[in-house]
Amino acid sequence: MAKKQFKAESKQLLNLMINSIYTHKEIFLRELISNASDAIDKIYYKALTDDSISFNSADYYIQIFPDKKNRTLRVVDTGIGMTKEELEDNLGTIAKSGSLAFKKQVEIQEDYDIIGQFGVGFYSAFMVADKVTVISRALGSTEAFKWESEGVSGYTIEPCEKDTVGTEVILRLKEDTEDEKYSEFLDEYRLRSLVKKYSDFIRYPIKMEVTRSRPVEGKEGEFETVTEVETLNSMVPIWRKNKSELKDEDYQRFYAEKHFGFDKPLRHIHIKAEGTVRYNAILYIPEKPPFDFYTKDFEKGLELYSNGVLIMNKCPDLLPDYFSFVRGVVESDDLSLNISREMLQHDRQLKIIAKNIKNKI
Repeated sequence: MAKKQFKAESKQLLNLMINSIYTHKEIFLRELISNASDAIDKIYYKALTDDSISFNSADYYIQIFPDKKNRTLRVVDTGIGMTKEELEDNLGTIAKSGSLAFKKQVEIQEDYDIIGQFGVGFYSAFMVADKVTVISRALGSTEAFKWESEGVSGYTIEPCEKDTVGTEVILRLKEDTEDEKYSEFLDEYRLRSLVKKYSDFIRYPIKMEVTRSRPVEGKEGEFETVTEVETLNSMVPIWRKNKSELKDEDYQRFYAEKHFGFDKPLRHIHIKAEGTVRYNAILYIPEKPPFDFYTKDFEKGLELYSNGVLIMNKCPDLLPDYFSFVRGVVESDDLSLNISREMLQHDRQLKIIAKNIKNKI
């Protein structure tokens, strides 16, 4: 089977992707889950205009399968899948976004919250994997295809078998070195914490088989180990809920879950803003200043989300220095993100949000 070459500029970009664009290797999981979420979104939006497609939410999910023995990590979705041509177009040309093309094709504008607009996130997998395989079957097709690559050397596409519509991304992880321990991405606890950190508010269930210890029935003091499939993410963030359905205890629980402090907040501010820039926010005035507040290591900032995906742990531009003790989260789908989604392009939207937040406080 002939190996196809990435286009010259794609080759250079892939080198850049692996070495420069992302600051943390762990980000690859956020990117693959975001792509999987986009793939399910596409079926949902098609179902809105096509009566022959039914969208039963229970059928749509993302599942993670770590395999320590074979050093592989699989991310499987039940989304729209890709044809051979789409695999070629979307994965053979770096920085070509299938999600963005879909958005233009169906002419969805304001109401389609798209995550993968740049078409580079998938390639972050090569930061941790020496071989990436994608098996996909498109909606409405009986054929499936396998795309496979070991990086800049090129890729192959061939027919394969897949019983269901959707996409499976299989990473063969690099060997551990003294400096990098790639096998950590097969660890159940590590994967759970990465999903919680970056993808907790993806709107579809992210599932994984987890190991649990439970008491043996009828035998006091004895425990057995069981494995069961568990949903790792919360899906609906508190800031998208109506204020009327939330109590003070809900806000306090969220404050504790986010580790904003061991104290109880004095006040909370829940903002739902429509208009020039749409955003949701929950802000807290803590009872006590953060433990490192008076040290040079203290970093001010609010957690920043876009489309349910964590973009920045602390975005300093959202708070003036004199409100640096304020804790909380902001989500806006109107932000201009840079290519890696790790940094913001300093723009008008951010300034408007910051000004509104300052006035609310």
